[in-house]
Amino acid sequence: MVFVTVLLLGLYKYVLADGGIPDDGYILNFDSPIYVCPDEESNAFVDTSETEVKRYNETTAYLTGFIKFIKGIEPATMVEVLIEKDIGGSFEMFASHEICDLCKELGDEDSPYADYLKYFGFPDQCPFSPDTFAIKDFVVNTKDLPINSATAGRYQVTMNISKNEGGNCLNDKGFIACLKLDFIIESL
Repeated sequence: MVFVTVLLLGLYKYVLADGGIPDDGYILNFDSPIYVCPDEESNAFVDTSETEVKRYNETTAYLTGFIKFIKGIEPATMVEVLIEKDIGGSFEMFASHEICDLCKELGDEDSPYADYLKYFGFPDQCPFSPDTFAIKDFVVNTKDLPINSATAGRYQVTMNISKNEGGNCLNDKGFIACLKLDFIIESL
């Protein structure tokens, strides 16, 4: 899933990439399936009702199922990822990441998202038509992520998908849809 990939790479690249805190027995697990924000535009764009979180064992959860794009992905599509951490019962901004031109990333073999995009069966070019994509028992590879006691906690991720003419993150954006995902970083 491009959106899951974006959130995880965003966490790595823009939060604690330089870390310094060693992995001391922590794991990242999904705390919810991908879900659609409750607005009309989002519900008309994508259906995630067939995604679910299951467990391999007591320590590892995985995401599985299908995500259906009711409308296709067009050129000049942008994804903005907002990662919020639960601090005392309310979510506070933790990190953000933007992909200003999703179609450019889909066609770039050197993109940090390329391996994940192929894994989930996304086309390697835009635009692409409405379709259903399988999520096949996706487990987060935390090897390059800052998963440790400093980042432990519950998180909510909001993925805003927008029309972005020109591929520049500073241009005016037109809202297309919103997806959400919850995850937790916890000790083993």
